Amino acid sequence: MHARPVLVAAFLGLFLATTAGAAVDAGSSVGFRFLPQKTFQGQPASLSVIARPSGVRCVPTIRYADGKLQVLKAAVARGNRATWNYKVPGTARIGKATATVRCGRAGKNTRGFTVVGPPAAPAKVELKKSGFSQRVRPTSRNVSYGIVLSNASPEKDALAIAVIINFIDSSNRVVQTKTDTIAAIGAGSDYYLGGGTSIPDGTPVSSLEIVTRVGGQDMATKLGPPSSDVLVQQARYDPGWVGAVVGQVENDHPGMMLSAHASISTVIFDASGNVLGGSRGASTGDLLPGVRAYWSASSGANSVPIDKAASAGVSVLGKYVPVS
Repeated sequence: MHARPVLVAAFLGLFLATTAGAAVDAGSSVGFRFLPQKTFQGQPASLSVIARPSGVRCVPTIRYADGKLQVLKAAVARGNRATWNYKVPGTARIGKATATVRCGRAGKNTRGFTVVGPPAAPAKVELKKSGFSQRVRPTSRNVSYGIVLSNASPEKDALAIAVIINFIDSSNRVVQTKTDTIAAIGAGSDYYLGGGTSIPDGTPVSSLEIVTRVGGQDMATKLGPPSSDVLVQQARYDPGWVGAVVGQVENDHPGMMLSAHASISTVIFDASGNVLGGSRGASTGDLLPGVRAYWSASSGANSVPIDKAASAGVSVLGKYVPVS
């Protein structure tokens, strides 16, 4: 006789509790407004959510692939929005990660993303050292110049580097301008840019003004073979002056042929490592893997005194093609 009222009361209590809970959560939600699909170890990152109702307190947590948790500072969702800027730990495990944002009575949301290794340093060409020698001719003044450029990026080759060289006199006047283009400077390497020019009015050169611009970049690849047995030689019919920088190049690629006319650029140094000038040349003939050949770079060298020249740095840029 008394069981029925008790059962009805229990159902009534359950209904009221459910209705009350629904009233609290009605119109409440948390959604991601911004979360990148990929973040980098040790680099800044950000995330943003939209939370309703406005004014709720939100706390994000990041769980990385190895289970380690990063808890970000709480923020109040003003205007229904909350944003966090944070730094991905340098030790964060590479792989899948999840971001979870809890916003009190508004609820929570979770979304996945990927942590990858640190981004490759962009190719950046910097001037390492430069120098020149000059020589008076009957109708002009010849200048041999040498420039050592460096690409510090360990992973990216610098491509299509434009080099503007202004030749400056003692009054800071530009008396000649030379523009060079380097096809590529390998990742983590130096490039030896040498050459020559003439000053039309014969004004002595006091300094060089050098500007570089990188046209592009790409992942590091093999740009050219090494040189060996490099010698700075005196000019045969012009005693006292450098005639050429010579050496040999060997195709060290195991399966590709080095095509003819690989470009060769040199910088000539004195015994203390100061730049005296430079020269240019090219290899001749196609080289099969393991085959070597002689080269000579003479263009621009004849303004360098032979008694000061001690050594030379060499850069070779070649094209590798399949062996037919």
